[in-house]
Amino acid sequence: MAVKTDMSKAYDRIEWSFVEAGRVSPSRGLRQGDPLSPYLFILCTEVLSGHCTKAQNRGLLTGVKVARNSPAINHLLFADDTMFFMRSDAQSCAQLVSLLNKYEKASGQCINATKSAITFSSKTSSHTKLRVKRQLTIEKEGGIGKYLGLPEHFGRRKRDIFNSILDRIRQRVISWTTRFLSGAGKQVLLQSILSAIPAYAMSCFMLPASLCKQIQSLLTRFWWDANPEKRKMCWVAWSKLTLPKNLGGLGFRDIECFNQALLAKIAWRLVQDPNSLLGQTLLGKYCHSNPFLRASSSTSGSHGWRGILWGRDLLLTGLGWTIGNGASVKVWEDPWLSNLSPSIPMGPPTLHNRNMRVHELILQHSKEWNIQAIRQHLPLYEDLILQLIPSSLNKEDDLIKSAALPVGSALLTRGIQVDPRCKRCGEVETPIHLLLTCTFSAHVWDLIPALNKPDPSSDLSISELLLCCTTMTNLPPTGLASTPVALWVLWHLWKNRNQLVFDNKSWSEAEITLKVLKDARSWEEASQAPVKTCSPRNRPTLPQQPSTGYACFTDGAWDPNSRNSGQGWVFHDPNGVCVEHRSSNRSHVASPLVAEALAVKAALLDAVAYGFFRLNVFSDSKSLVNLLNSSSSTIELHSLLFDIRVLSCRFEVISFGFIPRLNNVKADSLAKSALFSLVNPPRGE
Repeated sequence: MAVKTDMSKAYDRIEWSFVEAGRVSPSRGLRQGDPLSPYLFILCTEVLSGHCTKAQNRGLLTGVKVARNSPAINHLLFADDTMFFMRSDAQSCAQLVSLLNKYEKASGQCINATKSAITFSSKTSSHTKLRVKRQLTIEKEGGIGKYLGLPEHFGRRKRDIFNSILDRIRQRVISWTTRFLSGAGKQVLLQSILSAIPAYAMSCFMLPASLCKQIQSLLTRFWWDANPEKRKMCWVAWSKLTLPKNLGGLGFRDIECFNQALLAKIAWRLVQDPNSLLGQTLLGKYCHSNPFLRASSSTSGSHGWRGILWGRDLLLTGLGWTIGNGASVKVWEDPWLSNLSPSIPMGPPTLHNRNMRVHELILQHSKEWNIQAIRQHLPLYEDLILQLIPSSLNKEDDLIKSAALPVGSALLTRGIQVDPRCKRCGEVETPIHLLLTCTFSAHVWDLIPALNKPDPSSDLSISELLLCCTTMTNLPPTGLASTPVALWVLWHLWKNRNQLVFDNKSWSEAEITLKVLKDARSWEEASQAPVKTCSPRNRPTLPQQPSTGYACFTDGAWDPNSRNSGQGWVFHDPNGVCVEHRSSNRSHVASPLVAEALAVKAALLDAVAYGFFRLNVFSDSKSLVNLLNSSSSTIELHSLLFDIRVLSCRFEVISFGFIPRLNNVKADSLAKSALFSLVNPPRGE
């Protein structure tokens, strides 16, 4: 059975002696509405939660399991409401009464029996119900009302349960009909209020399709009718009104699609945190034999679970895998090719390899790709697969979400029927096309007075474009010192694209260039502060080495045409003397940032082999150093960063620091020599 209890005047009855026991020194009373009051109240209810957990561990208040593989739950808390789940025997009831009495005496709070209710299972006898009500002094039975705005019990007719949503929307519409609302006013009310009324219910349950149509009908009538008594003709279908404004619509919400998107958030939570209480409960009941992403809906599943699976189906259209050890990813069923836009290999698979997993394409002794196996099973995808770097330290595979820049190609992959072509040149509009390779964007970059600008003819990814922008040097015509002008170029290209799509207005290449330089100068002037400038002789040179450890200098070189890379690393002893230097190379490397990370990983492996367990690692890639000194990660470095962090645990002392490229010449030359030897191997090989 479930017992819902309500605290009588929860905020007014808390004893200050109870609050002070938690090392809080109050000077005024606890009042509802004070910003601090909810936090103090939560601290107090933690005591009740702790007593419930202790009683459960002792077997006195065991709780209820929804399935054999799910955890037992004996209480849930929400504000001043507490739900207890327990057996209906006399011993459990007596334990609950004893626990509540202790809490009431200590805290001063009191259970409001008139607002509390008991929900019994369907097989509970009337004699047991009477005994439990007398023992708990609660007469009201639950299960037929609402809790937190949602129905406590679901029957077969789901439509009747959610009819209150329709009543709330009708009441709002009727209250607004006496006002003379313009079209703009109706649009604001419809988007911000009426469409939001069913949002909470839709974030928990899947609404019946017929109910969604009724809600849509109410919204349609509110938009077109002047009052409920006089119906007007709907000149435009609701399906067109839900389209974006640039496609002729008004951006209204499609109720059914919005419902599915909200449930997809719960599905993503189960994917990201399966060990949460929600995850353990649901996955323990429905996914004890199959993983969540492959679970099928059964007739015994609850309405809430079927709604989550419905949201999961939407989630699967935008998910991909990053390869760690490859044990969790099926070759022919999961999207894993490429980190930027994961896709599934085109089949058909053979009877022999249809259940193959990615780890079967990896050599187990070296953790590198098995090229012979790739050429045997997936010859057309060899280049894409070799650009993925599996973990050498048994990292598990992870799910990732695809890119979120709403350009034409991304919108089309999300199921939004738009024209994916660029409005200027007619080619498919991808993020890199918009920001670099379009003829319009390429001309803008050409007009920017700077060195080391990104090359529109090169095959760059977004991450590579951003990395390339960090190497740009402003020329004197810009009037800028160290302000990164590239970021302003990207911003104005994106802004100009939206103005062209939504307002049918555009700036010329020269106008964008002037706006970029103007905004960059304004930002530099606003951000300047009186700082002490250092003379050239005082500029930092080689970083100070640790007095009791070694220093390691790493660098990576990368060729964008062949995607080959070279890595170099140098070890110095505490006195600054070079004691060892090594290099390596690798083909099919996705970006220069990956090449830099490969150099750091190889250097750490060498340091462990040489016994250098007190180490300062220096790299001339500031992006990589920032990632290593934080807990963040990127999609393309997912496995590499994991391996580097695991290797770092083997050192007594380790740090990662940035070094200018001019002070990292030896590692740089080693990396370039390794790259050159890969591009131009010695004769006789």
